[in-house]
Amino acid sequence: MVDASEPPADASESPIEDAGELAVEGEEAQPEPLVRLSPEVIRQGESFSLTVEHADAYSVVATVGNRTWNLQRVDETAWWGIVAVPRDAPNGVALLVVVLYSEGGVWLDSLSATVLVLASPAPLEEIILGGSGVAASPEEVQRDHDVRFVEHVAVSGPPRWLGPWILPVEGEVTGVFGARRSYDGVMSDQWHHGHDIAAHHGDPIVAPAPGRVVWTGDLAIHGIGVMLDHGAGVYSGYWHMSLIAVHPGDEVDSGDWLGNIGTTGLSTGPHLHWEVIVQGVDVDPVQWTRDDGPALPMLLPESADTAETADTLG
Repeated sequence: MVDASEPPADASESPIEDAGELAVEGEEAQPEPLVRLSPEVIRQGESFSLTVEHADAYSVVATVGNRTWNLQRVDETAWWGIVAVPRDAPNGVALLVVVLYSEGGVWLDSLSATVLVLASPAPLEEIILGGSGVAASPEEVQRDHDVRFVEHVAVSGPPRWLGPWILPVEGEVTGVFGARRSYDGVMSDQWHHGHDIAAHHGDPIVAPAPGRVVWTGDLAIHGIGVMLDHGAGVYSGYWHMSLIAVHPGDEVDSGDWLGNIGTTGLSTGPHLHWEVIVQGVDVDPVQWTRDDGPALPMLLPESADTAETADTLG
């Protein structure tokens, strides 16, 4: 089920035990590696933070399903990162495999744990375009996708946020992440990738968390928009805007003005389409506004006595 990111040939001889158990090799004098997840139970389309403690690792990657996630070093022995579970991932117990490498890319260790993935609601939202659609070429559709999910995926340093995010605009929720959608009676084969908030044309949109502006422009489907890099591979997008108030390279804080509500692109009225993307995977933005969202490295227990091993996570 899990491909641990192509370790060297001798890695096939390394033990990876059953889900929820910890596979450890090395000298007995070394402290036992630790794997910590927060939260340990999530829904499809949500994220969790992963902390790995190992004294000798030079680089660490985690694999869930067919996706691999890069972790960052946060101190001499600890690695941390955000892992996203796609909206279409199977619900149930998911196997997490962590592969540690020494300097030079030589396999060092493999650990495993589990995360419980609950099914997310998938309401049906019926959208009536009534001639308000835009004609987009295949090239424009591909460009729309690539800007949001391909071009902005790098882990560009530590997280910039310090706690739960705020809403970028106040208004009526008109579309939820993960919903099934029909357009003029025709079912789409895609789920809704963001969270829609209707507001008055021209209402201000603000940054929900600190970040750096990495893209501004106009796309055929999602219209005028802004993308922010929040560090740790976490990005957010703001679409269908009428006005952009920032420029690429700008640093913004929570509450800073990004632009105004509009109805550009494929839109039936003034609203914000808000997306959060973790290393290329779209997730539910609302989770990031809750107190039980992915934990920051500085908020996790520092003592090994309070840490849970992967055995307890199963």
